[in-house]
Amino acid sequence: MLMPLERLRSILELLFREGVLVGERDGCPRRTHPQLPGVANVEVRRAMASLRSRGLVRQTAAWRHLYWYLTDAGVAHLRQYLRLPPDVVPRSLQRVPRPAAPRPEPRRAAATAGTGTYRARPAGGDRLYRRKDEGEGHVEPIAVTAGQGVSQVPPQ
Repeated sequence: MLMPLERLRSILELLFREGVLVGERDGCPRRTHPQLPGVANVEVRRAMASLRSRGLVRQTAAWRHLYWYLTDAGVAHLRQYLRLPPDVVPRSLQRVPRPAAPRPEPRRAAATAGTGTYRARPAGGDRLYRRKDEGEGHVEPIAVTAGQGVSQVPPQ
């Protein structure tokens, strides 16, 4: 598809800047791309098809949208085509510096200190609040009779 070079250049600049490009599967030639004013969605799809056939972009389809991801060869090609310095990388390949978050206190330390949001457990565990019934230690045997299923033996 023939298109003016400034449109192709704007498509490639957006692709290199973000590292990912999204386009809607739409056959309407008049619909413009939402991120590129003045560029038709069909032109974006054709430019990406050209890059995909050369192995510079990987394509994924989901419902009515197509997603194009730059490969390493695509980054090198676009860096040369757009005449960019080697230290410039796409946003999808940049590492985001995350602030060092303080590590949370361990549960036991917070529970013993009494300052945390956790309640201290009793030393005996769950057994402290359960009452011991008289017949708790006694288990009644279960007898199986042929063809009748499971039944209990009457107490003696």
